[in-house]
Amino acid sequence: MSFQRFDTSPPPAERTESKRPHLSVFRFTSFQSTSRRPSQTPPAYSPNDAVAARVQLQAKILHCLRIALSTVILLASIVVIACTARALDTYATTKHDAAAWVLPLWPARVDLRPTHALLACAIILAITNIFYIIAALAPTPLRSFRTLNLISTIIAFLSVFLTIFTTAYASAINSHLSDSTESGTLSTWSCRWRGFGSNVPAHFPEICVTSSAALNLVILMIVIEVFSVLLAGWGWWVGARLKKAGGERSDGKGQAISV
Repeated sequence: MSFQRFDTSPPPAERTESKRPHLSVFRFTSFQSTSRRPSQTPPAYSPNDAVAARVQLQAKILHCLRIALSTVILLASIVVIACTARALDTYATTKHDAAAWVLPLWPARVDLRPTHALLACAIILAITNIFYIIAALAPTPLRSFRTLNLISTIIAFLSVFLTIFTTAYASAINSHLSDSTESGTLSTWSCRWRGFGSNVPAHFPEICVTSSAALNLVILMIVIEVFSVLLAGWGWWVGARLKKAGGERSDGKGQAISV
């Protein structure tokens, strides 16, 4: 006789779906917009970008060199103006002063052309370099790279020609009148009295020093102006590469370097 085993355990409870609302019911707009936003990965750094960055760096270095060079020439021009003006003023106050001397201090004919030439040259150089510094630093339409290249080139060649001509002109007159006993320039006549000790007329050593310093400074500016011509040529080369690299680009300070 077999016994059948009955399962007396209670029947499993029916699974009922949860009545709680699903999270999809709510509109999480911030999360949705974030998830749907495209990835903002930076673009790949190409070799052209490296070339453009290098060209922009060269343009900024060139810009700083030009401003520094213009500042040096401006300061040298101011010194030349001061020296020549002082020499002319001293000559004007002493040319009729013969009270303490038997003979006149100055010859009958004093050639002032070398001093006037140095003064005019220094004034022109000062004005042109002030104009370039203002054009390069002030927020004006002249700040485009091509315009600054053009201004710098014109000023550089004009300054080289002017300084060479002034130096040759003043040196030729000084050399021609260096041995004359009837006429002379401020430099040649005042410098003849060197070596006479206390017998030198008042202010003559000063005129000799200032006149010689003005001429030597103009000669020194020839070398500086030749360097500015080289910078002008470099500027056109950098401008061509900048144009090839993409025209107008930012210089890193929010300002555009435009060709």
